[in-house]
Amino acid sequence: MASLQQLNDDISSYLNRRDYQSTFPSWVLAVETELAETLRSKFQFTSAYQNIDANEIALPTNFASMESIRDATTGNNLVLKDTWSGSWFPDQQDDRNWPASTLFQIQPPVCWAYRIVGNCIEFLPHPKLPDPPDPTWVPQQVLMNWYQKPVPLVNPTDTNPILDNLYETYLYGVLVRAGVWARETADDIGVWDAKYQQAVTRANLWTQQSTYSGAPFTAELAVKW
Repeated sequence: MASLQQLNDDISSYLNRRDYQSTFPSWVLAVETELAETLRSKFQFTSAYQNIDANEIALPTNFASMESIRDATTGNNLVLKDTWSGSWFPDQQDDRNWPASTLFQIQPPVCWAYRIVGNCIEFLPHPKLPDPPDPTWVPQQVLMNWYQKPVPLVNPTDTNPILDNLYETYLYGVLVRAGVWARETADDIGVWDAKYQQAVTRANLWTQQSTYSGAPFTAELAVKW
């Protein structure tokens, strides 16, 4: 199993020096920040059930990006809405405005859409909470699927699924930063950066291919009458 110490040793071999130890943690942190923004591998995929018991609910602390949200009762996907068009009124409860393709087999009002607002997820329409509170009330439940950030590497023996399964993303990502620090040639840094980009791209394509594996991909044309 790969570890932070192994990564450190490999960086030392590439640079042929060990006077970078005080800077090494910042390189690793920078790579983890970039991977959280760009890498969407199957090793980051996670899911959990969430009760919709508030208008906005804090996102998981390890959240990188959403993959999908499904209603736990019907299995229907919730629709992702934008935050800039102004076409949505959060307190609107009129089921006549629901898109036909997302109508659930349960009575409205239920949340059929969502959007990401800062560090929170806002469910739409806003849930109708009982007032006064009703101890027998059962909130709508959804299954949230998301990609999580890399688990930070701090101690020499630390590892995480990305380091262990996609080692090159860490290795070449750190080498790019180490090469700049060590004033390596532009050619060397360029090669390491290209290998880093290739490793991330391959991992993302692997996720996409495995997601649609075994079934033909189809697309539907939306027509407004």
